[in-house]
Amino acid sequence: MRPSRSRAALGALLIPLMLAGTAAVDARHSPAAALDNGLERTPVMGWNSWNRYQCGIDEALVRRQADAMVSTGMREAGYRYINVDDCWQSSRDSAGNIVADPVRFPSGMKALGDYIHARGLKFGVYSDRGTLTCAGRPGSQGHEYQDARSYASWGVDLLKYDNCNAQLDQQSQYQTMRDALAASGRQIVYSICAWEFKPWQPKTGNQARTTGDIGDEYTTNPGSGLLPVDRIIDINNDYAMYAHPGYFNDPDMLQVGNYGTGSTSGNGMTDTEYQTHFSMWALMAAPLIAGNDLTAMNAATRTILTNPEVIAVDQDPLGAQGRRVRDLGDQEVWSKKVQGSGVRVVALWNRAAAAAPVRVDWRDIGLGTGAATVRDLHARADRGTFSGGYTTTVPSHGVALLRVAGTETPDAVRITKTDPRTITGLRVRTEFLINDEWHDDFEDTGTLDHSTTLSLDGNGATWNGSRWVGDLLRTTGSTAGPAVVTVTRTDPRPIYGVRVSVTFTVGGQPHYDYEDLNLLSGTANLQLNANGGTWNGSQWVGDFLRIE
Repeated sequence: MRPSRSRAALGALLIPLMLAGTAAVDARHSPAAALDNGLERTPVMGWNSWNRYQCGIDEALVRRQADAMVSTGMREAGYRYINVDDCWQSSRDSAGNIVADPVRFPSGMKALGDYIHARGLKFGVYSDRGTLTCAGRPGSQGHEYQDARSYASWGVDLLKYDNCNAQLDQQSQYQTMRDALAASGRQIVYSICAWEFKPWQPKTGNQARTTGDIGDEYTTNPGSGLLPVDRIIDINNDYAMYAHPGYFNDPDMLQVGNYGTGSTSGNGMTDTEYQTHFSMWALMAAPLIAGNDLTAMNAATRTILTNPEVIAVDQDPLGAQGRRVRDLGDQEVWSKKVQGSGVRVVALWNRAAAAAPVRVDWRDIGLGTGAATVRDLHARADRGTFSGGYTTTVPSHGVALLRVAGTETPDAVRITKTDPRTITGLRVRTEFLINDEWHDDFEDTGTLDHSTTLSLDGNGATWNGSRWVGDLLRTTGSTAGPAVVTVTRTDPRPIYGVRVSVTFTVGGQPHYDYEDLNLLSGTANLQLNANGGTWNGSQWVGDFLRIE
């Protein structure tokens, strides 16, 4: 695994809480359920003005983009939202109502919304929780309910809410706008743009930015000041467990097709890199918000943005975010569970500077080792039936996106011991989401020198104000044999956001680690080994629990 700073920081914050047991749950860093407003059951698809134009917008330009969304086949492919980012607003009137720039938007925002709606599309606008937006236009601080009523009267369908020029409590301000939108009389998708993930966001918005702003770069450019695609993918992967229908992680808008000519910085990407960008966003169940000029797309850009088989990965109704399941250095294997028994979408990502073969083993994606069919979603072609796994050559900075249909393995987590030393005091803890509500329990299994079976069931718990706690994880069997702990699913409902964490002792010293599994489907094989790690003054922390 290529660990990120965010994962390491989160682990360090949870360490003392894990040792204290279930009662000590830190709400600041505990996963939350989704905002229950009935919206965004699959990720939003649309267009936004910022990446290409920043403040260089007016109503004529926005109308041209709406027309192009229809004429280019984007609407037919699933894109619906035309989102006007910063710089549409200019002032407030004597009653405090937000006013559109009279030079750039002389017809007003309602007329623009009507134009967009008449084309079978939806209308999004931008504001900021502070006194001013990031571009220095009036923000919504102190005017949240007033602005929400204005948006509703204009027919707004989505609000992107930014994080500039604000001094008040961030969480409270975002929650105030959430409540204002709910009271507006219109259903409006709420897109939080706070530049990093916070655990309160899934209960507050329908989607939330997990990173800083994206540049038009595949990999790091020190002069850009914005984040490249490869770094954003790494960061967004840390929060896969939080995504499910009603809430999705937002790794920022797409740069596909800008080729370094947009208003945001960056030298542009190759078509292969843009295809990787789009494919990984789809695998991660991210909002697909185009940021290019829709009126001037070349054939490669249009092909990438409208590939129906890749879009179907993003829009899969299970709403699971794909995650990294195998790190081979410069080559990685990512997997996403989609609808259908034994079906996965797999990304074979080559981060190296030269083409390289990349292999996925069925065991890594929770499938049986027998025969499975493989379809190439970029080529939209079947590749055949293969036993055990599949290998293909992937170009530099490219990704092979595959649909694999095989035999589903039992929904379980299997932890095997690969450390020859004696492991004692093993505590296994599970945190997971069912029906948008968080569940939490642990089980002490003692010395890891035998086979133990645990059952996972979300029924029969007590609500403590933020999550269900009780005997949700229990020992159902213990026998002599291999050193292995198996957590089996006995609850038939979809289980999202699974985090498995362990505390244990080796040589008299405590150790801690966790692994996020997102949607529980198929058998996840984990290894427990206490080698490596860092002593933090009270225990060893590190990558002790890892995907096998």
